[in-house]
Amino acid sequence: MLIINLQPTSGETVLPLLRCDVCIVGSGPAGATLARELSHSGISVVLLESGGEQRTPEKDALNEIENVGRPRARDQWSVRNRILGGASHTWGGRCGPFDAIDFEQREWVDHSGWPIAMQELEPYMDRSATHLGLALGSGYSDQRFWSIAERVAPKAEVDANLLLPFFWQFSRDEAESYPFEYMRFGRHIRKHLGPNVTLVTGATVLQVLANDARTSIRGLEFATDDGRKQKLSTAAVVLCAGGIENARILLNSGEPDGPALGNDRDQVGRYLMDHLRGPTAFFSLSDSAALRRRFGRYNVRGRFFRAGLRLSPTIQRRERLLNCAGWLGEVLARDDPWDSLRRLAARKPSLPQDILSVARNVPLLARGAVDYFGSRNGLPRKLRELTLDCMCEQMPDPDSRVSLSQRRDRFGMRLPKVDWRSHPDEARTMHRMAELTAAELARIGFPQPVLADWVRDRAPIPESFVDVAHPTATTRMSCSPEKGVVDVDCQVHGLAGLYVSGSSVFPTAGHCNPTQMIVAMAIRLADHLKDKRHRPLLAEMAHAG
Repeated sequence: MLIINLQPTSGETVLPLLRCDVCIVGSGPAGATLARELSHSGISVVLLESGGEQRTPEKDALNEIENVGRPRARDQWSVRNRILGGASHTWGGRCGPFDAIDFEQREWVDHSGWPIAMQELEPYMDRSATHLGLALGSGYSDQRFWSIAERVAPKAEVDANLLLPFFWQFSRDEAESYPFEYMRFGRHIRKHLGPNVTLVTGATVLQVLANDARTSIRGLEFATDDGRKQKLSTAAVVLCAGGIENARILLNSGEPDGPALGNDRDQVGRYLMDHLRGPTAFFSLSDSAALRRRFGRYNVRGRFFRAGLRLSPTIQRRERLLNCAGWLGEVLARDDPWDSLRRLAARKPSLPQDILSVARNVPLLARGAVDYFGSRNGLPRKLRELTLDCMCEQMPDPDSRVSLSQRRDRFGMRLPKVDWRSHPDEARTMHRMAELTAAELARIGFPQPVLADWVRDRAPIPESFVDVAHPTATTRMSCSPEKGVVDVDCQVHGLAGLYVSGSSVFPTAGHCNPTQMIVAMAIRLADHLKDKRHRPLLAEMAHAG
């Protein structure tokens, strides 16, 4: 593998390679997975990353947005990471599969339905486990968890017509000394890439270039940190830069007096969704021990799993609800000893507070060791609040969108203008999720939480529920170009060689964190690009460029 650093400190500002078969834009979970899967394939690959190995204010500034919709995270670093490894720098490691109902065309959810079925993705979910550091890639999120965990399923269970158990699995990077570190793709990217892959950092993609007929791509233009613009000829481009940036790059591509690439039918940037997530009810800490054991973390095969609940398909259909899940939200005390131990282990302590925190909480640490090694549960944390947190899918809305601002970044690229919207069905769904969970927990013998005021009053979702780094659907997959941007192979409709990977191709968002699905879809796309039937086309396009 060749590594080229185009940042000013390297002294290199010219890319010596002018042509490749496939250029991947972005080195986050989608781009890094795709590059790894294409390694040793005989296809020449260039992986372009705007950032470098360290976060910098200059790179952060390139993520600026003009927000004209629902409030979003003020610190864009918390939701978008322009650095080697992309969003894996700040993700929470939580993985899970989508539900079968998420792929259906639901008549009460406008613009719903995927052009592929869940069963088609299961082999790729299994293969995603290696990339994400998971114990297994599928079959763990429902009642099968108890068998996997070698435990007896609880006798008292929620009504399956209302709610269903759900289990999330947390990523683990076994190469890191801290045993609960999530997979950070940038740390290991070099050892996973083959000799056919060239990694280029400090290269900010400005636009994709098409042939005169706008039927295929011929390359792309990027800028180095010193402002120089260069072109790379390639047979195929795969945009893996996230839900905001994928749309932005496409909208900035094409002739100034014509439609943007892939946007002949004005679909690029539309249907922007994220996940609305936050507390919907509050539990008393004093009598929560049994509840926290049942719906807390489990240690299975050296991985943490978290238990929760989701709305059943039955009640979604009956009450015309969106998909939604809930779990115990833990607000840590300031002197939680496990955070102190982590900082001490990483040799980045906050002294003397961390030493005092450990000393004051020896009984909790001892109980944690028993729970982890004996009962095979998660580590008990010292809390100041215990909540019922819910995360709801959004209604697909073509007017919730990313377009272009008149403002430009330092490379002259127009900023994304984000008009993210929320709808009453999302609040109604979260109200019902909280009410049903509270009632069902009480019915099976657990303490009943107190509903949050906004849930009790059937009020709109609080504005404090901002985006959670799950931008979805801005280049959505569809059978028809009138209804989306990419086809079932993630290729932009009508533009041979231009692909998109990541959650921006999801038609709907479901209730689940998207990273495992992102990685699975990237593996699926890699298989498509490696298919021998496409090799001659790639070669022909490369020579025609």
